[in-house]
Amino acid sequence: MINKKEIIKEYKNQKHPAGLYAVKNKPDNKMFIGTSINLPAKIRGITFELEMGSHTYDNLVNDYKQLGKENFEIFILDQIEIKEETDRELRTELETLEAMWVEKLKSEGVSFYNKK
Repeated sequence: MINKKEIIKEYKNQKHPAGLYAVKNKPDNKMFIGTSINLPAKIRGITFELEMGSHTYDNLVNDYKQLGKENFEIFILDQIEIKEETDRELRTELETLEAMWVEKLKSEGVSFYNKK
C-alpha cells in the first residue's frame, strides 16, 4: 500500500534547482525576472498564469496576449548551488543574484516589467 504521508515527505525533502527565471518579450527586449527556490515549478506556474491571463503584472499579460506566446521566451536565467543553508540565507543569496542581473541587463539596454 502507498503511504501518502511518506510520499509527501520525500517530495518536500527533494532539492530543486533554485535561482533566477526570466520571461522575455523578444520584439521589445523587455523582461520580467524573478527568483525561486524551485525553478521548474515556478516556470510551469508562470507559463500557466500567462496562458490564462492571470499573472499579477497586467502589462506583461497584455503584451503576451497582443504579441502572442511565440514572441516570448520563458527560461532559467541563472542557478545557484544549494548548500546546507536556511531558507532565509537562500532567499538573501537569490536577492543578491537578482540585483546583480538587473544591473547587468540594464547596462545592456533591457527594460523590465517589474524592476525600476
